[in-house]
Amino acid sequence: MSTNIKLLLRYIFVGALSLFPLILVIVVVNYLKNLGISAYLSLHDYTDSFELTLALMAGVIAVFAVLGFSIEKYGRSIFVSMIDSTFEKIPAIRSVYSVSKKLAAMLSGGEDGTKKEVVLVEYPKEGLWVPAYLLNRHENICVLFIPTSPNPTSGYTVLVDETKIKKTTLSLQEASSFIISMGADFPQKEAVSALIQTHQISKT
Repeated sequence: MSTNIKLLLRYIFVGALSLFPLILVIVVVNYLKNLGISAYLSLHDYTDSFELTLALMAGVIAVFAVLGFSIEKYGRSIFVSMIDSTFEKIPAIRSVYSVSKKLAAMLSGGEDGTKKEVVLVEYPKEGLWVPAYLLNRHENICVLFIPTSPNPTSGYTVLVDETKIKKTTLSLQEASSFIISMGADFPQKEAVSALIQTHQISKT
């Protein structure tokens, strides 16, 4: 009887796990739907007009599209540059805005984000390798951001000697996919495995 219960629980677990990608998509779509409804209701309370609310929302979407196109096409946007210039003159929010912008650029893979390297580092102890983003460096000291699974926007900022890291050819998107999937998606697995094995051999 206990064997049958264990098998049943195993089947339920495997079945639920197989639907995890679908559930994740539904959760994201539902979040975006609720966000859109909330934005619509807020605008409608302000305008008190169905047509004007839809027009404003369409205008906001169009602005986002134009900003995205100009940044992708020309590498910058005059409108965003004006906002940057304004906020950089306000001491109270200058530092927060600057850090937020750098993080957004890194996570989007655009502007400075394309220059960020993905490296491997032994963390939290030797023998355990994790992907990390190389954000900054001074002489031989590297500033790394080590993201956590399955949310790559949370993690730890550490300082390590350059000799402690292994450079990879992984892109930001590939590393993020590896972290979000908790390793189920393993891009460039041959190259990554070879790096780790070479390091282990060099230590012996």
